[in-house]
Amino acid sequence: MQGLAHKQLQLSERLEFHLDRCLTCRACEDVCPSNVHYGRLIDATRTLIRQQRPSTMRRRTLHAVLLDPLITKKPLLGFLARVLGIYQRSGLRWLTRKTGLLKPLGLERLENTLPDIPARHAWQDFYPAHGSEKGRVALFTGCIGSILDRDAIAASIRLLRQCGYGVHVPAEQTCCGALHLHSGMADKAYQMAQDNVAVFNGLDIAAILFTSSGCGATLSEYPVLDALCAPTTPSGKFNAPVMDICQFLNNIPWPGHLTFKPLDLPAVVHDPCSLQHVLHQETGPYTLLRKIPGLTPAPLADNSRCCGAAGSYMLSQPGMADMLRDDKIRLLERIKPAYLVTSNIGCALHLMTGIRDEDLDIEVMHAVTLLERQMT
Repeated sequence: MQGLAHKQLQLSERLEFHLDRCLTCRACEDVCPSNVHYGRLIDATRTLIRQQRPSTMRRRTLHAVLLDPLITKKPLLGFLARVLGIYQRSGLRWLTRKTGLLKPLGLERLENTLPDIPARHAWQDFYPAHGSEKGRVALFTGCIGSILDRDAIAASIRLLRQCGYGVHVPAEQTCCGALHLHSGMADKAYQMAQDNVAVFNGLDIAAILFTSSGCGATLSEYPVLDALCAPTTPSGKFNAPVMDICQFLNNIPWPGHLTFKPLDLPAVVHDPCSLQHVLHQETGPYTLLRKIPGLTPAPLADNSRCCGAAGSYMLSQPGMADMLRDDKIRLLERIKPAYLVTSNIGCALHLMTGIRDEDLDIEVMHAVTLLERQMT
């Protein structure tokens, strides 16, 4: 990266391939004795590479589908969700898979990763607390999460309200910018940071909560974008702390009437890299799940290794991504849990696809979803 930045190395397919293989899991940062901020370096380098080389057709297609700023806006995102739902429920999905129509566009793998899209209803701007209000929080839903992580978002809102918190879900919020940043589009991520900071700082809240740790990691590091983009007007920072939903729920007093049905089924917890190595809030899901009588959540063995999802990595580097995931699937085949709990929507989709391909009877969900399901 230093050689490329100082023009001691020429950009080549071999050099780019080497850098593209990085998962940006940032496990190296946790163990580096010199405290090197590797994540910032690789993001800056990918921005430099994007400026120096034209995108391939496959990259342009993926970026248009995943990263176009218009698509990440709520109105068009809602329309896209409805279109995908119609596509899945009609015969079009069968037809495109049978004919391989999406393969030349590089979208076959993306389409195969999508779960069934549920009927989508817009979130309210505000959900009042049940009973006496203890405070107010805001929920970051993101773009992909607002479509595919709706169970976790709905469960979070219900639990927070039961605990006495009013919940803002601002419609003006936009994508966190994680995929853009890691794809070398720092300028677009910076604009999203400005938009989100303005929206959430306009609310009187105790915390900004997220259900997807990939989004949370990016939100927590918005000030880094200012250094990367060197803007004349800094994007600013959030007035309220950014927290994982599990961490927040573990830190507040729970009302005595809130109880949970026992669950005597095995559950294992997958620790996303963003939750472990960036946010360092990986204990949250375990603590929260212990509120369910009879349930003892166990960590998935080898949690220190990435599952291979890594944002868009599972689409851009399918061979490596599947190899890493296969190690997790082999572990799951041996222990046969009823539930696999993970706190990042990208990891959930990647692992869910592997579980479905192996025909395993394992339900993948967020910790708050399982907890809310057991609420009496």
